[in-house]
Amino acid sequence: MILRAEGAFRGQLAGFTEVRTLAESFGAATGTDHTTTLRVILVLEELFTNTVTHGYPMDRDGPIWVTLASEGTAITVTYEDAAPAFDPLAHAPDLAPAPEERAPGGLGLALVRGLCVSASYIRIAGRNRVTLTVAGPSTASP
Repeated sequence: MILRAEGAFRGQLAGFTEVRTLAESFGAATGTDHTTTLRVILVLEELFTNTVTHGYPMDRDGPIWVTLASEGTAITVTYEDAAPAFDPLAHAPDLAPAPEERAPGGLGLALVRGLCVSASYIRIAGRNRVTLTVAGPSTASP
């Protein structure tokens, strides 16, 4: 059975508390393990912070929509904003230089991709939509 939760939020850094509460409540309601719930929260925090900081500049607090869906041990995160078009999956940081020589930025997006087993982006109806799947522990028998 697929369970869902969704919410609409104002794009202000302080508003992430509500997003986190949605993810924690969803994790508890679905019986998701603590580590998977924390991964979902980390993914949401990175996307939310990037939207607020880069997508809605000059204190413009545009809308952000989050939908969580659970099937088995995986959680699918659908994250949308109305900021200018930006595909976070197309931006990979150059990890070759030493950290002190590396250009700033992009590491959070690399972390998001690393925490997910699948990810996609589409620009639809004036919104950026990122869909990510965070896998929980395997339920396969040894």
